[in-house]
Amino acid sequence: MTKLMEFKDGLFRFWGKYEFYLQMAVKFVVAFVLFWLIGHNIGYMDRISGLPAMLILSLVCAILPRQGIIWISAIVVLLDMYALSIEAAGVALVLFAILLLVYFRFAPKDGFAVVLMPICFKLHIPYVMPVCCSLLRSVVSLIAMACGTVVYYFLDGIQQNAAVLSSTAEEDTTASKLSIVVGQIIGNKEMYLVVGIFVVASIVVYIVRSLSVEHAWTLAIISGTLVEIAGLFVGYLLLSLSSQTLWLLLGCVISMVIEFAVEFLFMDLDYARTEHVQFEDDDYYYYVKAVPKKMVALRDVKVKHFGNTESIGKKIEHKETKLSDEQEAASRKVIARELDIDEDLLK
Repeated sequence: MTKLMEFKDGLFRFWGKYEFYLQMAVKFVVAFVLFWLIGHNIGYMDRISGLPAMLILSLVCAILPRQGIIWISAIVVLLDMYALSIEAAGVALVLFAILLLVYFRFAPKDGFAVVLMPICFKLHIPYVMPVCCSLLRSVVSLIAMACGTVVYYFLDGIQQNAAVLSSTAEEDTTASKLSIVVGQIIGNKEMYLVVGIFVVASIVVYIVRSLSVEHAWTLAIISGTLVEIAGLFVGYLLLSLSSQTLWLLLGCVISMVIEFAVEFLFMDLDYARTEHVQFEDDDYYYYVKAVPKKMVALRDVKVKHFGNTESIGKKIEHKETKLSDEQEAASRKVIARELDIDEDLLK
């Protein structure tokens, strides 16, 4: 356990030292993974779906603020939708406009939640986002998480109906294509189920982790995961999506491992050293409970120099074996001061 604590402290010191460059690296990696998923699943415009375009766009996102990833990825998706079908591009434009207005109005600082949500869905671990967002951020972050969920299900539905949307047959009219695209939002019961359960789980996690009880974060993680498993399991059975239950269980197990790792990094408390403080002012009497975080004590190494300190950092000539009277007097004075003894005892 001590090794893990030392690793965590070293990791935070390393991040603090190179934070500016590491933030750029994280934005580059997240943006590249996002653009790769977009190009791999709905890359209908070849010019922006190739590796060179992905690298260039990822570098631009690394330089821009975090919201830049949202704007650039939205533009890339709209271009892909336009290459597929003008109807899909029109509906996607309206949907993105509504979601961006909601996002920038209520949760402008949670841009990573919007971006990471579709990535986590592709990795079959979207269950980690409601818990981690409520642990690390405020309850408002569920809005950004819900926006990312809606985007994922909309694009997934477009991918499944790409053949019909790109068709030029007479029976595939504009009205029928619009009906298919809009149906990915209005008629997607699975999307409503997932968004609803994730919102409930986020609220439960936020309430539990705010309680003044020991191991509140651990209880919040377990509570949120149980809400997700129970709610989605029943919902999938009612919607006849029993094939999703296996990924639900596996994804929740993997998500819990990630969530406990987050707890270890940001809220590893030492409840054995809990302190209770009471104090008052003219209007109130305060009861304060303080729980310290687990820390590894750093070794404080002090080097004391005895003798003539003027020679520190200088090359000492070993040929000189006898000190002058002035050098001996200076050395005795320094040693006596360091040892707190009478200088005459050193004669």
